[in-house]
Amino acid sequence: MAVERIALQRSFVRITPDEIAVKPARATLVGPLVQLALTGIASWAIATYIASLPLWVLMVLFVFVLISGPTAVLGLVYNVMGSAFVMERQKRTCRFQQGFLGLGLGTRELVPFDRIARIEVGGDFESELGSGDLQDVVRWEIRLVKDNGRVLPFASIISARPMADEALERANIVARATAEMCGAPVAEAALPEWAIVEAVDEGSEEPQEPASEE
Repeated sequence: MAVERIALQRSFVRITPDEIAVKPARATLVGPLVQLALTGIASWAIATYIASLPLWVLMVLFVFVLISGPTAVLGLVYNVMGSAFVMERQKRTCRFQQGFLGLGLGTRELVPFDRIARIEVGGDFESELGSGDLQDVVRWEIRLVKDNGRVLPFASIISARPMADEALERANIVARATAEMCGAPVAEAALPEWAIVEAVDEGSEEPQEPASEE
């Protein structure tokens, strides 16, 4: 069974013939692991120095363990097992799932395939800063649009402007895959014509040889 993985912003899309899931990137495990390690150190300090540490220090360590321990475990479970979005061919549904505190397992919203009007890709490639210059960072967003007009974003990709075309291609691939699975139309995004012409012109420029000294 072919499995395709496409990198997104702090997450990735796993595409199989029967399921498309947006899952946290493995790099996000670092935070919960560090937090769990600090919780372990605090617990060890309480157990080892309970007879010698001041009461207020013990209380601070205890509160830290009480809050940090469960949060770290939730973070680990979410990053290993959780998903933000799941589309299943067999069930013919899309599930927008809860985030960190919900473990990414509980369903926040369920959308049947027959309620999906289209899948679309949008972005801020042409958005300007207050100075009038174009933004250095471009964000592409993949959205599910319901038959009642409600827009539900389920994935995004951020890239530097020079790599916006490559990021857009990844966003369009995800949009095409989800649209094919649910049988809905897809509205892919494209760079404006002036950006394509500009890129072609830059690529066609030949480096000039330095003038020889006589």
